[in-house]
Amino acid sequence: MPAWPKPTFKLRTLILLFALFSAVVTLANSFWVTYSVQREALVQDALEDNASYARRISVGVEQLLGADMSRLAYSAGRVATHPTDRAAWTDEVQRLLAQDDNFNSVLMASASGDVMVAEPARMHLEGKPLRDREPLKRRSAMISDAFKSIAGNLVIFLSSPIQSVDGEYLGLMGGTVRLDQNNALRDLIDQHVRHDGAFVYLVDRSGRILYHPDPQLVGTLADDVITGTALKGEGSLQDHGMLAGFASVPTAQWAVVSLQPLASIDGNLRTLAWKVVLGMVPLGALGIVVILCAGSYLSSPLARLARCAGQLDNVESYEQIRAVPVRFIEEWRIRRALLQSAALLREKILHLNRQAQSDALTGLPNRRAMVDAITEWQRSGTPFAVVSVDIDHFKRVNDTYGHATGDDTLKVLAALLRRSARPNDLPCRVGGEEFMLLLPEVSVTNATAVAERLRRTLETTHIDIVGQITLSAGVADWHPGGDSISSVFEEVDRRLYQAKKSGRNRVVAASD
Repeated sequence: MPAWPKPTFKLRTLILLFALFSAVVTLANSFWVTYSVQREALVQDALEDNASYARRISVGVEQLLGADMSRLAYSAGRVATHPTDRAAWTDEVQRLLAQDDNFNSVLMASASGDVMVAEPARMHLEGKPLRDREPLKRRSAMISDAFKSIAGNLVIFLSSPIQSVDGEYLGLMGGTVRLDQNNALRDLIDQHVRHDGAFVYLVDRSGRILYHPDPQLVGTLADDVITGTALKGEGSLQDHGMLAGFASVPTAQWAVVSLQPLASIDGNLRTLAWKVVLGMVPLGALGIVVILCAGSYLSSPLARLARCAGQLDNVESYEQIRAVPVRFIEEWRIRRALLQSAALLREKILHLNRQAQSDALTGLPNRRAMVDAITEWQRSGTPFAVVSVDIDHFKRVNDTYGHATGDDTLKVLAALLRRSARPNDLPCRVGGEEFMLLLPEVSVTNATAVAERLRRTLETTHIDIVGQITLSAGVADWHPGGDSISSVFEEVDRRLYQAKKSGRNRVVAASD
């Protein structure tokens, strides 16, 4: 008989090495699953936060431009009552320049485009033709793209037509806003401080930068994917290591872009990863000790247990491990350790999933949880009502009492939402002071009654330091065969805006 070479490894050593390798693979696989889930959750939350942040700033810019255009329209109306009185024109132009700090210069031009009156007088614009003839052609209120003025400054031009009582076009009232120096637009955006390397910039419809933290970039063209996408509408995206959220300014067809480096979330992610590692190490060490003590006595059941150990993230792993027969106490200990590992990992993954679907401040479900619930209701054909809630003048609370008090105010509203909800209802915080209450199988009428009770309750609730606050709410509903989900949320947003516009502290439903 041939002489076989003596094996280098003992069976015990080989079994132990295989078992140790399986344990390491299990821990690495568990860590990777946990890391991937948490990273995706943090990225999605950052994208949603940036989009919400850009929307808040766009609302402020829209209101600022609307106020400027209203003042121009008012002045145009006053000038129209004195179509031949040059002194009255001069008084009105001087009054408007003194009233509106946002304008660097104000002028009144004739229907032919000649500047009749301009302030400040040192600019010597009187008698000169307008450089941009577009407002004269359109004969309507408009906001120009950014351009270089005669003095070489980067400006935008806001104008409003002057029409007589019988509708005759007499010219325009206009004002310039200089972008390369401090102005109301810059002050508005600078009020919002970003952290972790995040920043905001503003572009006009041609992609020219109107505001940027880096003054050297103001006036340059932003020719990139993020800006191009932002000019097409609201939303968010990830591109070249940046997390972007954007919103439009409808009056001027501008876009607000909020950018955050992807690397800025690494610190939080590392902290969470270390917590997971520290949670896994003790149990992993216990499993390894058990394997080292019992390895020499294990045979075929060990191989099955090792295969199961590499699949602990599988939902069926717990039952598969329980099905492995054991004949020795050592095998039983290994199986028990793996069952503990599988149970702990499943609990951790469930906990991370709950974290990924919960708002960190209020504990309410977040936008992701809301989307999942709506998807399930839409799949099962379950009708539901939507109540969109927004705290009135919440910025004033933050500015007056500080963000800590603002956070406490949000928690009070969150608690009221929970008490107002049935077990099957879904109260959510979707960003900032914005909350949603989803009511399955509830009509608009009943949902409006719930919203009204919530409004009255908050109105009479005393909040420490702040006192009383109010809310505005919009209500709409979805049912199978009706409007799309997006249309319903657009409708509820319109109703919320209507409630804000009509005086706040009220509920406006889709049937109103």
